[in-house]
This record gives sequence, C-alpha cells and structure tokens, in this order.
Amino acid sequence: MLSSALRGLLIVIVTYVGAVATFLIGGAPGIVSVYLGGTYALTALAALLFSRGLLELLVGVDRDIAFFVVLRKVSDPLLALVSPITPGFLVPFAVSLYAAFLFFFLKLFLFGDGFLGVPPLFILLYLVLMTAF
Repeated sequence: MLSSALRGLLIVIVTYVGAVATFLIGGAPGIVSVYLGGTYALTALAALLFSRGLLELLVGVDRDIAFFVVLRKVSDPLLALVSPITPGFLVPFAVSLYAAFLFFFLKLFLFGDGFLGVPPLFILLYLVLMTAF
C-alpha cells in the first residue's frame, strides 16, 4: 500500500509540474503559473476521481470496460494516498467521491479559486492566527 501511495504522490507532483510548465511555456508570469498550475492540476485530479466514483455508481465496480480499467489504474494510487484519512464505512464509489472532495478542498486551501474569487485560504488562516496573538 505504501508504494501505491508513493505513486499517488508522484502522480500529483508530475501533474502539478506539468501544469506549471504549460503555463510558463504559454508565457504566463512565474507566480501566476504556480497558482494556476496548482489550481488546474488539483482540479483535474479531483475530476478524475469524481468521474471514477460516478462510473462506479452507474456502471458497477467489477466491470472490465477498457476505459474503466485504465481509469482505475490511474486513480488507485490517488485513493491509496488519501486512504489513511478516509472513513472505513464508505461504499467503494463514495470513497472516490470523498477523495475528489479532498483534492478539491486542498486546491482551495493551497491555491484559492480565481473563477469563484476565493483567495488562498492558507493566507487568510495565517492572517487570522497572527492577528489573534
């Protein structure tokens, strides 16, 4: 399970670096590339996990459709990455939906959301904590 979680971490890192590189090649400034790359990478991973959960709900977990097999192979390491904080009572399709929520929340926490106008929450939490003391 540990090697699978490490593969999940590698998938997150490669996705993030690829998104940042894409924005840099496209001519975006460095800090914009960091924020937009993180937003796009974590949103893409959340969408991948959400689509797996939705397919497991509608099609079933044990189907061997080629697209679904590839989707499982890519998203299994991501599920292993969040398995330590996933409740044990969730049914299989809900585990994927829960992991998608965690990746989306991580995106909001680290990078904010430009479309919704949400600033990065870690900046707000830092300001709240520093003004409280």
